[in-house]
Amino acid sequence: MSSRAAFAGPACRLLVILLAAGAAAASAAEPSLDVHLDPRKFGIEDVARLVVRVNEPPSGTPAPDLGRLENLEVISGPSVGTEFSWVNGRATRATSFTYVLQGLEVGPASVGPLVVTVGEVELRSEVVRAEVVPGSVAPPRSAGRRSPFSLDPFSDPFARRQPAGGAARVVLRQLLSAREVVLGQPVLVTIVLDTTAGGVDGFEWLAAPSYPGWWAQRVEPPERITSEVVEADGVRFNRFVVAQHVLVPLKTGGLPVPEVRARIGYRARSVFASQQVVERGTREATVEVAPRPRAPEGFSGAVGDLHYTASLEPVTIAFGESAVLSIELKGNGNLPLVEAPVLWPGCPDCESYPPEEESRVKVDGTGIHGSRTWRTTLVPRSWGELDLEPVMLAIFDPAAGVYRKQTLGPLHLSVSPPPPTPTPPVLEEAPASSQGTADREAGPDAPQERRVPQWAWIVGALLAGVLGGGVVTLLVARRRRVSLPPRRQGESPAERARELQVALEQWWFDARSRAKGRVLEEEMQQLRKELEAVRFAPGRADHTQTVAELEEQVRVLMRRA
Repeated sequence: MSSRAAFAGPACRLLVILLAAGAAAASAAEPSLDVHLDPRKFGIEDVARLVVRVNEPPSGTPAPDLGRLENLEVISGPSVGTEFSWVNGRATRATSFTYVLQGLEVGPASVGPLVVTVGEVELRSEVVRAEVVPGSVAPPRSAGRRSPFSLDPFSDPFARRQPAGGAARVVLRQLLSAREVVLGQPVLVTIVLDTTAGGVDGFEWLAAPSYPGWWAQRVEPPERITSEVVEADGVRFNRFVVAQHVLVPLKTGGLPVPEVRARIGYRARSVFASQQVVERGTREATVEVAPRPRAPEGFSGAVGDLHYTASLEPVTIAFGESAVLSIELKGNGNLPLVEAPVLWPGCPDCESYPPEEESRVKVDGTGIHGSRTWRTTLVPRSWGELDLEPVMLAIFDPAAGVYRKQTLGPLHLSVSPPPPTPTPPVLEEAPASSQGTADREAGPDAPQERRVPQWAWIVGALLAGVLGGGVVTLLVARRRRVSLPPRRQGESPAERARELQVALEQWWFDARSRAKGRVLEEEMQQLRKELEAVRFAPGRADHTQTVAELEEQVRVLMRRA
């Protein structure tokens, strides 16, 4: 009897819990949305916290759509937290998404309207407005202070803290690839979490990475974050890479790398141990940025292990066609900050167009590497063998502390002359003496033909020549303005694009001298860029339809002039 009573107690309690949970689920409220931005007024050097809270969400609630960001950017987030409470026999749930925002410039700012799709219901908020002021208005953060902007996503009201003797160690560190650099030399900053705990449950920024005075690019983290075992201060830690940024200094002197702070949730011994929550921060670091020596002519800001090359394509063209001159900068260094080359291999007898750029730059844990290419189109004004004069460009090598100079060129371009104009055949006239002899042989009694006076023939010929020449000239000029080369069998889209570009440039030499043609220069330049993009398209996509559309646009443009 006693054993039955002992069993009945827990069974009854379990039944009561299940019935209460079912009743709570049946009476669950409809989903709702709360949005908070705190503070609403903050400095350009500060950050603000945006918390989007979805009450009574279904399982698998997607992250919110922040809508339009005015004068704000997201530098961290979202971090996701889940809350569950039981009040007066009723269960309530909520999911929060926390973002860290930073202002772009001083002035008004706003975010939203925010949209969260919950099943078939769309929750929408009003626009949240803020103000960005100069400097910093955030009060200094005291040690151990909790975030005032959102609920603690790692808090566990039933957790028991581990005794001090067996407490796990959790350290947040900021690692720099260099402490002394020259202006323009990249620095890799890695923020790591070192811990002896059995597991890390969560991570949330309290003071997110921010780098005033630097050009900064965040390194995209891997899909799965794994740890490595390291030893620091005589202790073995599991190290997690939390964030990485590549920085390029924009000024000289002692440039600070500000501290960062975060809230970390972990379990001391295993995943079944009680959860602990701590706040950790790094120290502010300083990087000494030295000025570069005086730059030589031909320096465009390139710093690092970089190399210039120049090429010309094609090297043989017909008169009236164009060639593309390219300069490529490749290697490791401050590629995104390098300007277009200040010097180009010269072609005095060529007309050139403003250069266009193609960038293939990657930022990862090894720094900045890849290539940037600038291209300009050359149209020779004469034919023959043209030599593009060499130029000297410079790159600063931070490892050696000197400028390395490179000579590009000379480059050779062969321009074939236009085909000669055919000479019309000359008909020989009979000598006058022969005509006179023939008249005498006919005799005086021969019937005489009635002759048209010579002056009438001359006048008629002149009038016919003027009228015919005018009509022919008008027709030829009009046809010349709108004529395009015929398609060739087996011609590729890139080859057709080149023919269209040559025809367009030849037409422009004549059209730009007329006022009606000059107003079409912007459209001509846009068409030329699109044709050149097809010519040098890196992919293998079929551009046949694109070229056909561009050909029709070129034909319409020529007719308008």
